Amino acid sequence: MNSRALFISIIASALAVFFVQSYVSSIEEENDKKFGSQLLVMVAKEDIKEMQTLTEKVLEYKPIPKKFLEPAAVYVDPRESDEQTRKKDLKKYAGVIAVVPVKKGEQITINKISEPSIRTGLSPQIAPGRRAMTIGVNDLTGLSKLVKPGDRVDVVAVIDTGQGKFGRFARTILQDVIVLAAGKNVTNNPARTVETDPFTGKEKVRPLSEDMSFNTVTIEVDANQAQMVAFIQSYSDNMLFLSLRNNDDNDRANLSSIMLREFLPPEVAGQLGAGGANGRTPAGR
Repeated sequence: MNSRALFISIIASALAVFFVQSYVSSIEEENDKKFGSQLLVMVAKEDIKEMQTLTEKVLEYKPIPKKFLEPAAVYVDPRESDEQTRKKDLKKYAGVIAVVPVKKGEQITINKISEPSIRTGLSPQIAPGRRAMTIGVNDLTGLSKLVKPGDRVDVVAVIDTGQGKFGRFARTILQDVIVLAAGKNVTNNPARTVETDPFTGKEKVRPLSEDMSFNTVTIEVDANQAQMVAFIQSYSDNMLFLSLRNNDDNDRANLSSIMLREFLPPEVAGQLGAGGANGRTPAGR
């Protein structure tokens, strides 16, 4: 009798398992029809900071329905890959940089990561036929270090002719030129620097987008303008000032050079020499 009861229990258990599996399978089939088949998408295993270098420890694969896959997300089809292949994929993405913060569980998409290549850096930013020239700046000449890649500026040169303070003049030599870089901060480059803490010896990532210590700005000019900028900067007594403009403002003004005598009363300016009170020279464009 006990054997019969045991047999019936086994049969009932097997039937229960069969019905449960059938029910689960039907739910999965219904979900596949509604949301698409399951895919393994790469997600952040923990919060990832902007400019952080990714490692295998901060990445993992998570199954989600195909319908919920974000555009440009990194994923694999579980039917076409095994555990070993997925581990290799994680290693492949180790070393890239997060260009934006990524929250735990958030999908890793191509537009959220970057890595150095021939398409990053300064040279791809330069338009064909143009040149990149670097100008030395400080807080006064460089707009308090508030200029950033993508801004548009005018460049005003203060030239010393060697004839004392009355021989100096200011002239706008460039108008509506684009800023390609502020220090080492380039728009399509991972804008960061890795420094070693002198006390702990650990590496620390510092975003260059927050860096205010730069002392150069790189602008885009044509070949003739590049020569002019190089020539003016070759004299230590000359100075170049950046004048920021709205990015939608492309107008170019017809400006004249300015000398000190223009700010003086006529009777004082008349004593400065044969140059007269006007002291204007044609403006450069």
